[in-house]
Amino acid sequence: MNSRNKTSGISLKYNRKIRIFLFFLFLTTVIWFIVALSKSYVSTTKIKLVYTNLPSNKLLLNKPIDEMEVVIQATGFNLLKYTINPPKIILSLVESQKKGSKYYLLPNNQINSLKQKLESTSTIVRFLSDTIFVNLGTNISKKVPVNPKLKVNFKLGYNFIEELKISPDSISISGPKSSLDSIDEIITNNLELNEVYENVNVQMQLKMPKWKNIKMLANTVTVTGEVDKFTEGKFIVPVNIINIPKGVKLIPFPKEIEIIYQAGLSNFNSINKNSFSVVFDYLQYQNDTLVRYLSPVIEQKSDLISTLKINPNKIEFLIQK
Repeated sequence: MNSRNKTSGISLKYNRKIRIFLFFLFLTTVIWFIVALSKSYVSTTKIKLVYTNLPSNKLLLNKPIDEMEVVIQATGFNLLKYTINPPKIILSLVESQKKGSKYYLLPNNQINSLKQKLESTSTIVRFLSDTIFVNLGTNISKKVPVNPKLKVNFKLGYNFIEELKISPDSISISGPKSSLDSIDEIITNNLELNEVYENVNVQMQLKMPKWKNIKMLANTVTVTGEVDKFTEGKFIVPVNIINIPKGVKLIPFPKEIEIIYQAGLSNFNSINKNSFSVVFDYLQYQNDTLVRYLSPVIEQKSDLISTLKINPNKIEFLIQK
């Protein structure tokens, strides 16, 4: 029993000595670390680069470097701080200089700006790189038409009574000349409408060109179209042959033709025989005397008329001289 108590006492004393030793070892390490960080060192650290003030007539063709190394003399505490939270310098692209076809910035011009971001006890020794190259290109702009990729499936008997309207019908795009030269139009995303019988008014998303560094001043366009129920009408009109030479008499067979047309109900009563002009041209025969019939030519058609059909679609004729 006494032997066990003696062993336990020795063990407790040993553990206490170990704890005391570890405490002083930790304390010594902390003090050494603090003393070491309080000393001044010359070391390399990274700084962040932020680019601003891109001229309106220029564009960045590639992303420039966003950090660089600089040699700094500072205390260990400050060097640790700069490693955890790197200081930033602002680089104005307006100040970029050009040599040949290359643009560049001089980081040494930003030393005063960087000093303001550092602790007063820190000193900038030098930048490891004295030049920052930026790939700038010339930014131009032009207007191109919009081509809506819209498919409209109408309810039976319905159709547009006029052409679709696009607003805006063209947009300005900007970018490098090499890319803009190959862009003739901007298309929209595909859209299909079914069983349409009312006026169309849709907003369509423009599709961004595949080339890089292209900017569009608009992202959407509005497409509208007036829809109406269509009905069919017809007129009987005399055959009108033009360009008949003097001394030549032409007798057509038949002497009248039927004009069949389609128009919207709202405009149907506005259609009359003056809404179109259909003629037959003697020059068709004069240019080819083997021709024994003339085909109709639609000289004029009202915008209110959707389709126009002529019956018969050709006439025979007899020449009397």
